[in-house]
Amino acid sequence: MITIEEMQFGGMLTMTMLTLMLLGCVPRRSAKHPGFGWGRWMMAAGTALVALQFMLQHIYGFRSMGVTPAVFWNLLMFVPSTILINMAMLNIQQRGQVGRKEKLLGAALCLINTVVLVATLLADGVPLESESVWLARAEYVSALLFMLMQSYYLRIFFKNYLRLQRAVDEFFDRKRTDLLGWMGRSILLLALLGILLPVAIFFQGPPLTVFSVFMFFCIAYCVMSFYSYGISSDVIRVEESEDVDDEAAIALNGPDESPAMDAKESEQIAHAVEQWMNSDAYCEHNLTLNTVARQMHVSRKKLQLWLRQSEYGKLATLVTTLRIERAKELLKENPNWTIDSVASHCGFNSRKYFHQVFMEQTGTTPARYHSNL
Repeated sequence: MITIEEMQFGGMLTMTMLTLMLLGCVPRRSAKHPGFGWGRWMMAAGTALVALQFMLQHIYGFRSMGVTPAVFWNLLMFVPSTILINMAMLNIQQRGQVGRKEKLLGAALCLINTVVLVATLLADGVPLESESVWLARAEYVSALLFMLMQSYYLRIFFKNYLRLQRAVDEFFDRKRTDLLGWMGRSILLLALLGILLPVAIFFQGPPLTVFSVFMFFCIAYCVMSFYSYGISSDVIRVEESEDVDDEAAIALNGPDESPAMDAKESEQIAHAVEQWMNSDAYCEHNLTLNTVARQMHVSRKKLQLWLRQSEYGKLATLVTTLRIERAKELLKENPNWTIDSVASHCGFNSRKYFHQVFMEQTGTTPARYHSNL
């Protein structure tokens, strides 16, 4: 069985390596994306604090002194490090435009947590290496504050995630779960940590070891995913999908929250859409809302609003419907074509995706449909 000292040493090395990875990020990439630029410094500071916490625990053996001394240092270091990681996530979600409320709340909770713990330790007069009833109570208060803080930030994370995912869903010609999947999983892991951390740090023995392994995995996954996203072209694609007028952007409660179009505008867009449909332009690969709006000679905002209030809801549904109908025609007209040729001709990037959406819309596979003609 791995000892707690070995876990502390491993945690210190892991967090140090993650910190160095974040600090070594290409400055040019950070300069282009302020949200990631500021976020990586905060994330690096957060992982550095966790590394420091494990180093102090390993050197001074607070865990061997008892639960109270170990929990004291855990909370004293984990709370500010978690706040920094939260701020990093908010920065990349909001492109560096984190609200004053979120910043002040994090700073205030960090200060309150430190004052509660340190003031209780000094006022109680009991040495840290001894078990103190009052310090234990202060630690319970600190743990409760931590859980409340994480609940608040997680609500904001999830709201931002839904906003970004909707923007991506409306922008591309197919569902792009690959762009923000890491963010959804990171929010889930941070939620689990927010629930388990205040409780698990009071444990001893195997339960603490198991939780420590889980915590290393969660932090490492969140940090590495954050880093990979920030230095990849995915962040550019997501930011491009967000670039739309505020009037048309983000109604989290559904399409009904979007501003209505008048009858004349709706008719003009409908006519442009019909002309575009007849041009077979939907068979082009990797279409986006911007591309389609330019092809129709309409504004992106108006097209997005029209789609939201139409039977399609978003670009991907419209394009996929047209492509499947075109694929059915090609399968009938060209019996010698392969499935791959049909998929590519209709704008699908892969046979697997073509098979998936064809099955969803027709109830059968392209091969079976072809053989039954």
